[in-house]
Amino acid sequence: MTDSIERFQREATQRERLSSLGRLSTVVAHEIRNPLMIIKSALRTLRRENVQPDQVRAVAHDIDEEIARLNRIVAEVLDFARPIKFDLAPANLNALARDAVRAADAGVAHAKVKLDLDTTIPDVTTDAERLRLALVNIVGNAIQAVDSRETPADGDPIRLRTAKITSRRVAITVTDKGMGIAPEDLPRVFDPFFTTRRTGTGIGLAISRNIIEGLGGRITVSSERNRGTEVRIELPMQPPATA
Repeated sequence: MTDSIERFQREATQRERLSSLGRLSTVVAHEIRNPLMIIKSALRTLRRENVQPDQVRAVAHDIDEEIARLNRIVAEVLDFARPIKFDLAPANLNALARDAVRAADAGVAHAKVKLDLDTTIPDVTTDAERLRLALVNIVGNAIQAVDSRETPADGDPIRLRTAKITSRRVAITVTDKGMGIAPEDLPRVFDPFFTTRRTGTGIGLAISRNIIEGLGGRITVSSERNRGTEVRIELPMQPPATA
């Protein structure tokens, strides 16, 4: 019964992903059009007579930035669209969580992530690199949410917890005391390219969900405006594909 339910969930996830790709085409067209227009405007500047060297350097910088943005958009869409090939092996979940936190808050002056790790968790079979990427995305979002607050939160603004739920499942929870997510935005947080940040691409959580669900787990988000957000991940000790 459990295997049938998990198989149904994986098939439903794949159907939803294909449906999302259809909706994604309109968003991608918009995302690509913006840098193309900037590049077109920059080229008009280069065609002018008597263009100064400092103007050429500025325009070249703008073009380079927009090309990098286009490449990033294409790479993220491909990551979201293609089936993920997992490299499964035993991994220490707590060590993986520590590494993800170090990567997420590298170079962030005010980041403060409290780790609350369950030392009784044995090694889990997972794709450590993929799971680390998902955690870096989630912790990075928490850091940005806290940094966007005008009034600093009291105590530990971000906390990452690991816990053994049963003999077959574990949980990772990331909570922050940021501004929270508006109720009307909460149902869309996993939609590709949905973001409320001016500098965000909106693909991180979509990719993270694909990774977590591909590993046989689930990810949920709860939030309250002006109080913070909680992202909860539940994972099997042994993914269905290897059971």
